[in-house]
Amino acid sequence: MFPLEGFYHYGIVASDFDKTIEELSENLGLEWASVTEFEMICEQPNGIVTADMKVVYSTTGPPHFEVIRVAPGTVWGEADLGVHHLGYWTENLQEDHQRLTEAGYVWEACYHNPETDGPYGFTYHTLSNTRLRLELVDIGRKPAFDNWMAGGDFPTAMEPGGMQN
Repeated sequence: MFPLEGFYHYGIVASDFDKTIEELSENLGLEWASVTEFEMICEQPNGIVTADMKVVYSTTGPPHFEVIRVAPGTVWGEADLGVHHLGYWTENLQEDHQRLTEAGYVWEACYHNPETDGPYGFTYHTLSNTRLRLELVDIGRKPAFDNWMAGGDFPTAMEPGGMQN
């Protein structure tokens, strides 16, 4: 089971990326890492999709705030609904994915890696009744995340320390 102390971010999906960052900065005093844009190939229940991503995390925290530009047709396809997800580090993505699925959380997405069987890098699950959405992120990604928070570049999924199985 992933520990509650593994909670590290609130995820927000925004239709107006820049305005959302400005609002959070002005009202909560948040400061930000470098904004990054990239394409991400994801597995979802409806198949493999490519998401045009624009992402930033607050360097203020933990907990951090993650702002994601809306990406239609993906798990990030609905914007401006408040907190989109709660992000947790997990030491065993495969086991926690299975546990949440068996507990009734609906699996929504993970990074697509054709060389792995099962979720890779991260996974999203949502409870049917409350719509509480959790993002589990492989703890192997944390060193690259910490480097980004310290002013480094955003880690790509396949670079060492980016996402590991």
